[in-house]
Amino acid sequence: MEHKTANIKIRLRPSEYDLLKSKSNNNISKYCRSALLDISYNGPSLSQEIYELRKEINAIGNNINQLAKKANQGEQVDISELSGIIDKIQKDINKQLVKIK
Repeated sequence: MEHKTANIKIRLRPSEYDLLKSKSNNNISKYCRSALLDISYNGPSLSQEIYELRKEINAIGNNINQLAKKANQGEQVDISELSGIIDKIQKDINKQLVKIK
């Protein structure tokens, strides 16, 4: 097993240190390694969360494009459905953002 011998030094404001300490459950070293190396720490990795957010944003764009196409072709667009879809997507995105924080 490879030993941890290399060090990195960073400076933080006291408020930043307190936030880091609380987010890391008092294991700052492990938390920083996982964040810097994009390794899962108490949940999915940051890159996986960003990927999930990208998928949600693409879904929003696809829905908007479909509605715009229908409207431009003179078709009736049911806005009541759109409101429900937007609410669902907002909840999904907020759930992903909470995981990232």
